[in-house]
Amino acid sequence: MNRRTMMRGGAALVMAAALAVSGCAGNGTVNGDTAAGSGDAKPAEAAGDATAALVAGAAKLQEQSFKTTIDMGTSGNISGVMDPKTKTGEFLMEAEAEGTKMKTEMRIVEGTNYVRITMPGVDIPGMDGKTWRKLGGAGGTGTLGGFDASDTVKSLEAATDVKWAGDKAVTGTIDLTKAGQQLGMGTSDLGKLTTKTIPFEAGFDGEGRLVTYALTIPAIGTDTPVKMNMTYSDFGTPVDIKAPAASELAKEG
Repeated sequence: MNRRTMMRGGAALVMAAALAVSGCAGNGTVNGDTAAGSGDAKPAEAAGDATAALVAGAAKLQEQSFKTTIDMGTSGNISGVMDPKTKTGEFLMEAEAEGTKMKTEMRIVEGTNYVRITMPGVDIPGMDGKTWRKLGGAGGTGTLGGFDASDTVKSLEAATDVKWAGDKAVTGTIDLTKAGQQLGMGTSDLGKLTTKTIPFEAGFDGEGRLVTYALTIPAIGTDTPVKMNMTYSDFGTPVDIKAPAASELAKEG
């Protein structure tokens, strides 16, 4: 799942951000959870340290299941649910390329990824909207087989210049040479970067959990910049996802 397959759509996967997971920091609520910028106190763990708040907020996303949405504007959107402890989740990715609407469904069951793509007029197993393909994950981070919605926020480990931008929001910069793959960028695209450091915004709820994360992937070649607005909500939501039945899997070979 490189940047083109993940964010621009395309034949193989047309759309699958490594579930970087994002959201624009600002006022508002997300499914009942208070989002960045509202309230009158910084996360308790932070005690005035913006970097500490960011690290703690991202770490909390590894502790509970959650719902997430990644809005990429005209490039499409991703929504789903993830349990980071059991490595189980389910996501729907929708995009439109050259007037053709495409849908990608993904299930992650105990760390194994299954994908089913619906492309009008395509009758290839795994892309016919009927059968699923089991992905081996050989490509590692930044590929569909290695997709894990809870990994996206790990890109924040490469954050620098973190500063408060309100009571529950921070801004900073991220080095894409260190975090690009976690945001769905392929090795080839990373090598073509002319802008390697980009700004981001992030916000927390009243318990210090990361609930919004926003950044813009710069243009590469003829591609246009892609703004990713990620949100996390409904912490502790039940996640009961089953792997596709053997009869639903496309035959290999």
